[in-house]
Amino acid sequence: MYRLGWQVFRARFRQDVSVDRLRRALLVGVVVAVAIGVLLAVTDAGTGWIDVGPGQSPLIVLLGALAAGLITVSCFPMRRRDEPPATINGYQVRPDTMRIARASVQRYLGRRMPDIEPDDRDTVLTDTALVRRTLVVDVMRAAPGLIGLAFAGIALFLLGGRSALAFLWVFGYLGLVPDRILRLGRTERAHRAAAALPPTEPGSATPTGRNRFPSGSKVGLPDV
Repeated sequence: MYRLGWQVFRARFRQDVSVDRLRRALLVGVVVAVAIGVLLAVTDAGTGWIDVGPGQSPLIVLLGALAAGLITVSCFPMRRRDEPPATINGYQVRPDTMRIARASVQRYLGRRMPDIEPDDRDTVLTDTALVRRTLVVDVMRAAPGLIGLAFAGIALFLLGGRSALAFLWVFGYLGLVPDRILRLGRTERAHRAAAALPPTEPGSATPTGRNRFPSGSKVGLPDV
């Protein structure tokens, strides 16, 4: 599933992520990184507040600058402005809110996917398309910020932090990216399985067979 998730991410990157917004975020991130790096270096040269072993001060400055730049990148929106409208049951929804499919689709997104029921085909296609689009954007936004937090955690640890739990807690968040990739692979698997099914034919307005719930009065009229 990880391999399929990465394949989907690479294939749909330009379709779901705004390249212009990404460039702007990277530009601002570089500016912030340079500014923070210069600020840390100047203040350390004047006050010597980075009181660590020899040769580690430049490393801490570099880690701090990278952390600030990457976290800044993750703060920018990445969703395309001209993306196609997303609708569910005729109502338009924001695709970036569709991180979780509807309950009827959830069972197809687990570790083991059951055979998709023909009646669920259209629902699975609709929800997985929206979830897939959202997960691609989420991975693109989350990865820089989580890596930045990891760099910040390393810098704090080198500065004398002794809380191993907090250090591991920061790195634990890096697991969110593989989790999104895994979900992306499972979503794509369900989408492909549903697309392979033949389209469901629209049902007749009048059901065949005996009417289980007849309408009208059920009181017999006397014969005239």
